[in-house]
Amino acid sequence: MGLCPKTNSFAPLILINGKEFKFRDPNGDYLTEHYDGKLFNTVNNPAIGYTEQSEQLVKSTRNAKGQVIAQKINRRLNKFENLYWPYMSRVNLTELKKEIAKFECNLSYWDDEADAWVTRRYYWGDFEATPCEWETVRITGTDQYFKRPIWYKDVKCNLIDMGY
Repeated sequence: MGLCPKTNSFAPLILINGKEFKFRDPNGDYLTEHYDGKLFNTVNNPAIGYTEQSEQLVKSTRNAKGQVIAQKINRRLNKFENLYWPYMSRVNLTELKKEIAKFECNLSYWDDEADAWVTRRYYWGDFEATPCEWETVRITGTDQYFKRPIWYKDVKCNLIDMGY
């Protein structure tokens, strides 16, 4: 498996609460790749194709002539829409869901407007994942078994800027 020259799977696109999202198999083992003679833990970056949106909050009114009087509020707020992972292990999904359950996170990413790596406060929006592969697991201390997902496909979520 080669590295995509556009994403370099050992270099993160985003950091969530200061952590890289390392790709793990269903047993929790890190997946690695060789690049330039070195071994790297593979970063589970979202797939290319997510959308970066921004909006400007404005306080506005009209004067007696019907002209808009507007005042900009804060900086432009960003939204990462449809962050998408085509395939994710149960271990990674559990890790991601724990971050989502916290509701807020510090997101670090490259901001084109600032032309710099920035860290800002975001909250998690919608999330979805489709289980696609299962394993049979025995319930400890019993003779009962159940199926649990070990791989998911089409994992998607949104992150919305809180303005801090």
